[in-house]
Amino acid sequence: MKKILILCSYFDGQSTGSLRMRALSESFLRSGHDVRVFTNYFTGSEHLDYVYAPQDKAISIGEHSTGLAVLYRAYRKLKFYCFGIKQHSFYKSFLDTDDGVYGLANLDAVVVSVPQPEFVDVGVLLSQRYACPMVVDFRDGLTFEPLSRVNWLARYFNYRLESSAVINSRAVVSVSDALTDDFMARYPNVSYFVTITNGFQAPEKKNLEQSAITDTDFFGPFRDRINILYSGAIERSRLSIFQSLEAFEDAINILTDDLRDRLNILFIGNYSEREITIINKFGSILPPVSRDDIALAQTQADYLLLFTGPDQSVVTMKIFDYLAARKPIISIGNAPTPARILRDSGAGQQFRLSRIEDIALSLSNLKNRQQRLDTNINEYSIDRLMDEFSQLVLESIGND
Repeated sequence: MKKILILCSYFDGQSTGSLRMRALSESFLRSGHDVRVFTNYFTGSEHLDYVYAPQDKAISIGEHSTGLAVLYRAYRKLKFYCFGIKQHSFYKSFLDTDDGVYGLANLDAVVVSVPQPEFVDVGVLLSQRYACPMVVDFRDGLTFEPLSRVNWLARYFNYRLESSAVINSRAVVSVSDALTDDFMARYPNVSYFVTITNGFQAPEKKNLEQSAITDTDFFGPFRDRINILYSGAIERSRLSIFQSLEAFEDAINILTDDLRDRLNILFIGNYSEREITIINKFGSILPPVSRDDIALAQTQADYLLLFTGPDQSVVTMKIFDYLAARKPIISIGNAPTPARILRDSGAGQQFRLSRIEDIALSLSNLKNRQQRLDTNINEYSIDRLMDEFSQLVLESIGND
């Protein structure tokens, strides 16, 4: 039995990073290993006996004043950039705590989930303290197509953090081929680089049976039309993904009135004002619903709409939820990994942002009352993929 520490930003059973690391922890547990998870506490964080989630002071400050919380985070970030992780109050308390509090004595490996940069430093320090290997999981790049815009100071320190993570790791895992290729090009012969994408949860884990017996019908009045669903965020997920919505609007505008009238396009989620303005021109919006209800809506739709924007490294969790729904997927974006997944699984087709006429032609040829696809998606099961991840970590221990 090996003892594994996982460092991740969230562990709430809802966010993408949380689902990935939750599945990885379950993989270790299924194999009989000892797992510890250190994360941030947020409302909805899971209370499990192997999860340690102290509340970040910035959250408690934010409960009294959002403005003070913003100032505190800025002050703390500046202190981190200037003096390092050992001066960062939240992580400093974890690093200074006795081994017995978190059960870290005789630690065998550390897994760090990025993009939260501070955890990289924590992982490096603990890997050195316990003389054990570290494996870093990049869900988004710190320097290559970062999740959000960064200033010059953040860019400089992100580069230092990324270099430290790669140089001190036994293996670097990425969720997309483009991110893995970038690491291999910039850090030749430094570490082992591999792509392990996210994946879908088995339907029984989503309690779809319970959801299916409810009266919820997201497309009931429009069953004679072609029902297209987009679920989740757009630019709130990544700013550049907004360009996919613009391309979709351009394609819709090419269609004749008769063809447009055949389409019932539903968006479920929280959207910005400019997104709402565009969507209302051709579709309708529902507010966010539970993951179970989202899964139900996906199975009821005829087609599922996926946006990835212009960036090469984007592989949203949405594509795997869509795979589990087994309905045809229309993807608009330039990232190669989603295109590969759709092509290999036979689950749909991706169109580049510039191919407006091709998108319009595809929309004009859609048919309603689509049956479930008989596609082979087993290789994208999150359990299978995280078993591959856990085996990689165990092999890194064996190589010591």
